[in-house]
Amino acid sequence: MKLNNNRLLGLGAAALFASALVLSCTDGFEEINTFPYDEPVSTGTDPNAAVNTDDIDMPGSISAEDLASLQSGVSTIGQVFKKFTYEGLVNDYQRTTNLTHDIYAGYFANNEPNFFNGSPNYVYTDGWSAMRWDHFYKDRSQEYKSLVNTFWFIDHDAYRNAFYMTRIWYAFLASTMTDTYGDIPFGVYVQGMAAPEQAPYNTQEEVYDMLFRMLAQAADSIQPGTCSFKFADREDKVFNGDEAKWVRFANSLRLRLALRISNVDPERAEKEALAALAHPGGMMQSQDDNVETVPNYAPIEMGGENEGGGENEVANCSFRYTDVVMSLDMEQAYNNLIDKDAALANTGDTIDPRCKICWYRPTPYNFLEAGREMPNTQYHGCAIGDNNVNNMTDVYSPLKVDHNNGKVLSDTHWFSYSRPYIWFGYAEFNFLLAEATLRGWTDAYGTVEDLFKQGIRESFNYYHMPDEADGYISSLKIYNGEANPFEGSDREAQLEQIITQKWLAIFPNGNEGWAEFRRTDYPRLNNHLNNRDGNIPNGKFIKRVGYAQSEIDYNSENMPSGVNQGTRVWWDVQDTNDDNGNRNTPNNFWD
Repeated sequence: MKLNNNRLLGLGAAALFASALVLSCTDGFEEINTFPYDEPVSTGTDPNAAVNTDDIDMPGSISAEDLASLQSGVSTIGQVFKKFTYEGLVNDYQRTTNLTHDIYAGYFANNEPNFFNGSPNYVYTDGWSAMRWDHFYKDRSQEYKSLVNTFWFIDHDAYRNAFYMTRIWYAFLASTMTDTYGDIPFGVYVQGMAAPEQAPYNTQEEVYDMLFRMLAQAADSIQPGTCSFKFADREDKVFNGDEAKWVRFANSLRLRLALRISNVDPERAEKEALAALAHPGGMMQSQDDNVETVPNYAPIEMGGENEGGGENEVANCSFRYTDVVMSLDMEQAYNNLIDKDAALANTGDTIDPRCKICWYRPTPYNFLEAGREMPNTQYHGCAIGDNNVNNMTDVYSPLKVDHNNGKVLSDTHWFSYSRPYIWFGYAEFNFLLAEATLRGWTDAYGTVEDLFKQGIRESFNYYHMPDEADGYISSLKIYNGEANPFEGSDREAQLEQIITQKWLAIFPNGNEGWAEFRRTDYPRLNNHLNNRDGNIPNGKFIKRVGYAQSEIDYNSENMPSGVNQGTRVWWDVQDTNDDNGNRNTPNNFWD
């Protein structure tokens, strides 16, 4: 490896950079910074506007001792990236996500009596939720630090693409963290320096600003196929080493995050969206660009490691453990968005076809283990917060898992133990385009209604049932007697249709489903029945997850004051319900 010896000037414990941030539009770099001492290039529609990268760029040098330490780990850096990209959001999934985000998004309801006084009923549960905090800061952030320092200081030219791929994944993980907690320590970690135990916090607005700039810089800096170093397929657990897909992911994620802030900072949101849409690296193109994690349990030919354990934890949670079941919200969405008569004529059934491959009808567990399902019971969802449950599968619907063929991806039993987790799919991307078009940001991809329908079609394509998509669309109530909002000028009504169908399409990604529910107040989820958090008034929804107790114990002086699980995050500008538990009229267009 070539060593950049001019970077050996020791910085020691380099002073932490200031957290003051410039909220400028990041329309993409016009050229690539191939040398770390280069000044940031001018970008965007204004040639005189320069992106402030001081707080996200790597430091100019490290000590000889630190460089030697990095050199000693070069041979294992691919394995570090493999763990970094695999563990991401999978680590301890039940406790970090399924019993919080997946329930708060309205996808699942609790089915375990021992959890009544835990997070399913809004009680902050440190033994569970603190794992998300620790995995990000003690595991992923340390892996990130090792990766970016190696890629930057050992041989930046050879590792340039790998460096920015690492930054994209870290930005993605950080976006789920700030959407979960609001203000978080972030800037102190971005430059790959050692963070103090009492890390300074950034506001969520500052975090989003850095995320946009990191994604813009990464998308502009990756040149697929030009670096001498390239990850082996199995070292990159997201895209198997396809560097062009990483660029498309960065741009598509930038669009997702732009829409997230569309209510709180519409001008910045539009600028970021336009820059992402215009980027020469492109956006997601097909299902092949889905951002996913293949479980280690999956056979090697699927991209897994063929190891014991490491199954798809969503399948484990609902079938193997029977801890969660279909929510009432899901049941109602499957049944109530379509006209029954039209559906019977168009599809031969009176329920959303996706329901039949994702969920079992209520059936005794021993029957399901033996591969038998009660054919005449109705799919049944549990109201979230209903505590009349007892790990049974004969009252409410569990996920449809072929328990005896866990390494087989079945089109009839969708949630195999081998099924990849989808963190960002092509169906979601089409719904993002639909909303971006609705907001007037673009007209290059078709009409709002066309993109709405295409999002539904891509959801059906994902489930390997393309022939049933148009029958489902034709059966929607908005095309069978109800007013079709796409024929009018009511943008709020159109957005409700877009977000409700997006919510169905991204199931069971609770990270995104819960964030979008808080942002838009769609879909119209049922109120929680047994809220046990005294900081969340009855009739209100949970708005964020509490900070880990370790932070409260050791870093309280840096933490934001006056926030709790009922406090809305920065981009959530309007409460879902009023003080009486009645739904406020959503307002997602402030112009």
